Amino acid sequence: MGVTGAAALEADGYRFVGPVTPDPSDYDGQGHLNNASTVRLFNDMRIAYVRHVLDPWWSERIRSDGLVIAAREVHVLYESEGLPGEHYVGGMKYVRREGKAALLEQRIVEATAARAVARAWVVQLVVQQGTVVDWPDEYFVRVEAAEGRAIERRPRRADIRFGPPDERASLRGEDSQL
Repeated sequence: MGVTGAAALEADGYRFVGPVTPDPSDYDGQGHLNNASTVRLFNDMRIAYVRHVLDPWWSERIRSDGLVIAAREVHVLYESEGLPGEHYVGGMKYVRREGKAALLEQRIVEATAARAVARAWVVQLVVQQGTVVDWPDEYFVRVEAAEGRAIERRPRRADIRFGPPDERASLRGEDSQL
């Protein structure tokens, strides 16, 4: 028998691995796992990580300090169709910190054969009273303990323009930032 989904995720450095269970309504009219539902499943995995690794401390801290955790960016690569009747497992890990942002990676694979279904890269921020603030130090102390490794911290990088190339810059012979 081949490698299971959980074993494949663990071999790829995911310490937080668990079942991912779509609802029947997560499948579209074509009988495939809907893209928007996949994004929701990734969100559910981030919540499960917090509950498993950081609670009750983190939920209490969010309430007491009036914090909001915001997914600033979610990039999803859909790797294969998810089909009704299949079983899935997912993994999540923190990759690094950049400035005030936390970058994490998530994967969903088919549970028995480890076929890749989707992968996500997420940029998370902490917001307090409408302003982005630093993550509490204790947050990453706990994350590092759960991950079994230090989480690299880099300075904030310059913004990179997102979207289609600027045609005027192209006509002037300038490089777009894409």
